[in-house]
Amino acid sequence: MATIGSVTRQIAALELNKKPTSSAGPPLHTKQPSQTNVAKLLSKYAAPLPPLSTQNTLAKPQKSTQKMRAPTTGSSNSNRKAATSSSSPAPEATQPGIDIGNYDGGLEIDNEKRGEKVSGEAATELALDSSSARQYPTRVWTLHDFDMGRPLGKGKFGRVYMVRTKAEPRYILALKTLYKSEIVAGRVEKQIRREIEIQQNLRHPNVLRLYGYFHDEKRIFLMLEFAGKGELYRQLAKYGCFSEKRSARYIDQMADALMYLHSKHVIHRDIKPENLLLGLNGELKIADFGWSVHAPGNRRRTMCGTLDYLPPEMVEGKEHGEKVDLWALGVLTYEFVVGNPPFEVRGHGGVDRTYTRIVKVDLRFPAALSPDVKDVIARLLRHEPQDRLPLSKVLQHPWIVKYRPKDCLRGRQVYE
Repeated sequence: MATIGSVTRQIAALELNKKPTSSAGPPLHTKQPSQTNVAKLLSKYAAPLPPLSTQNTLAKPQKSTQKMRAPTTGSSNSNRKAATSSSSPAPEATQPGIDIGNYDGGLEIDNEKRGEKVSGEAATELALDSSSARQYPTRVWTLHDFDMGRPLGKGKFGRVYMVRTKAEPRYILALKTLYKSEIVAGRVEKQIRREIEIQQNLRHPNVLRLYGYFHDEKRIFLMLEFAGKGELYRQLAKYGCFSEKRSARYIDQMADALMYLHSKHVIHRDIKPENLLLGLNGELKIADFGWSVHAPGNRRRTMCGTLDYLPPEMVEGKEHGEKVDLWALGVLTYEFVVGNPPFEVRGHGGVDRTYTRIVKVDLRFPAALSPDVKDVIARLLRHEPQDRLPLSKVLQHPWIVKYRPKDCLRGRQVYE
């Protein structure tokens, strides 16, 4: 996939791309490439569209009477209540001066030589249109509703483009294409439908928004939020590891987002740096729901996710619930501050040895880590799910509170 650099340069005039703070860690991230997900459905690029909780404003555009202004640093924290409240304020319009770039005609080129029409049950399964969604239905969307911009990259099932809605107030977002026949060939129809339905119903500032979707005879189109600073993994690879301050602020946002997901009975099941994006203000966004499941009061047995982040209950083939995300949060915290996952074993027999270390919770800390961060990690990485530190306690932990911005409301809101 293309890097996000070409896109973020276009918004440099907004002074939103400040260089992140580096820690004194190693210069390169040393993690082994993670195993590929069955379906990387949602783009690793996404546009700063505001929360739409009472009514889908993007879906039913109206002329804005609000003064246009750029987002300000820390807005995701100070507006967190608004983002999850039914009384959220009118959305801010996207800066009109942002250049979406030149369209290369790739959708037409692809459509002539790629994909086939599907029929029968598969056609019905993949006739996905957010205008007929049971919750948060949108207006009817087609490709003619967008000004096409630069390509952002290519995914397994299609391309991603930067686009702007023609209707006022002309939002910028990422438009992802998925070819139906390739989805059918991969036998992931139900997984794609589940992922889209889950993400389209989520409303949280640290969860990448899916604003709508529509289809034609051969393709499905996803209208995604644009995360202007790209993949968090690229930052981790660049710096090797993060400072404890930066890590704590990311984990604070992660814990808050996971608490929201669990309140909606959604288990993510694949938390890792590669599935996280950064918004224009550097705020974290959970972006990939390919392994997620909506499971109210239900236990699951599917072994899924990424090896380094698998919890003991999955490795041992036991039933699992939402506490798999607590384990993954502990692994993520460790990887942020150390630079590699805690149970990773390389070389010959590495997979089996990694499994063994996970089951034994063979946790080893570098001496340089503070006692507080060690405590958070150790209390999340417990063999028994019920012994893991609850998300509400993570948000109250001294290590998190120490680095939380003073005006942040995180941990105090009540979710719907």
